[in-house]
Amino acid sequence: MEVKEVFEERNWEEFISRQPRAPFLQSWAWGEFQEKVGVSCRRFGLYQDGELIGVCQALVGRRKLGNFVYVPRGPFLGNFSEEGAQMFLERLKSFAREEKVDYLRVEPQWESNEEIVSLLRGEKFRKAQVATSQAGGVTLLLDLTCSEEELLAKMRKTTRYLIRSGEALGIDVERTSDPEMMGEFHRLMKETFRRQGFVPHPYTYLQTQFETLAPRRMAELALAKYKGDILSAAITISYGDSVSYVHGASIRSDVPSSYVLIWETIKEAKKDGYCYFDFWGVTPTNNPHHPWYGYSLFKRGFGGFQVDYVGVWDYPLTLGYGPVFVAEKVRRIIRRY
Repeated sequence: MEVKEVFEERNWEEFISRQPRAPFLQSWAWGEFQEKVGVSCRRFGLYQDGELIGVCQALVGRRKLGNFVYVPRGPFLGNFSEEGAQMFLERLKSFAREEKVDYLRVEPQWESNEEIVSLLRGEKFRKAQVATSQAGGVTLLLDLTCSEEELLAKMRKTTRYLIRSGEALGIDVERTSDPEMMGEFHRLMKETFRRQGFVPHPYTYLQTQFETLAPRRMAELALAKYKGDILSAAITISYGDSVSYVHGASIRSDVPSSYVLIWETIKEAKKDGYCYFDFWGVTPTNNPHHPWYGYSLFKRGFGGFQVDYVGVWDYPLTLGYGPVFVAEKVRRIIRRY
């Protein structure tokens, strides 16, 4: 086996997009989006006998509090092997040193177990202090090969009731890939983050993301309307065999538009032939003090099964990592309260 840099999109996409639960964060298009927002992207492939068997898209971020190389949902291996994982990690360490960053951060889509943790620790990685991450260390998946009746039966009773209530009210859901409609999403997003006390993604970040992925038929915006007013919206990203619910926004209302919105989005993903609906990040437990508790409770109402990935791991390279570690640890403690 050997690791080589990849410069051609076709082989990359032919490999990863056909893998079960392929992560869109390792798609070629996601790297193009990152470069549009000023983040450098480099791509590496693991080859065996000339055949691509793994990919690793690395993002180089430079900021006041520590420069870094970040690998979201990667390295990604078609069939996991310890040797392949170690070869990728060693190449990433070398790359991070070449880039003269303060630390290397990986968040592979490897389900957590003692062997994986031992592998990372053996490679001198340490568990990061971030409370949340772009990729989400724990997620919730719906198996879309189940019938609609089975999916409804597995939901929380309250969720099922609110879906039915919303349908009876005549809530309409519209799907679009038109970037011009993102203005409605931004309007709802401002209201959502004001209500929940979070800092939203910058307007340009989400707009560029949608404008990059929508033409590739990856990103789609769903809008729930009631009596002509848009009450809630969701952005999904489709890739491989999965549809991921990555952004949601709504106004405060007694009308259960968000429940109908997500249910209709799930049904459309099923009709489009996808195997999984990924809720893209939930709390690891039902701790009511977790910052994600509210919308995790909402997501869990739709059923599905929890998947615990190994999480975020750092490989420190310079003393510049120290302030990053302390800042993220303090932020994590604050969020517990």
